[in-house]
Amino acid sequence: MLFICSKCSKQLDVQSCVYEKAYKGHDTCLDCRAKHGGYREGAGRPAIGVTKKVSITLPDKVWKEIEGKKGDMAMSAYLREFILNGLIEKGERS
Repeated sequence: MLFICSKCSKQLDVQSCVYEKAYKGHDTCLDCRAKHGGYREGAGRPAIGVTKKVSITLPDKVWKEIEGKKGDMAMSAYLREFILNGLIEKGERS
């Protein structure tokens, strides 16, 4: 079966079983199609807020205490939870 790519004009002589699986319903050859994902509405991890990069200077003793308390959590996840819990306790966030 002859397939002609509408984008690059490549002519491919493909077996009917290959045509059915890879080319039927398409106007472009495999080389001219997108190779990977790209933007898709609703795809990816949902945003939990706005990211702002900060640098915090604390005494070494405090960093060691944080390291001990955070366990397997990522530092950013631990600090986020710590800050949000503090705001909730003060009644500044529900």
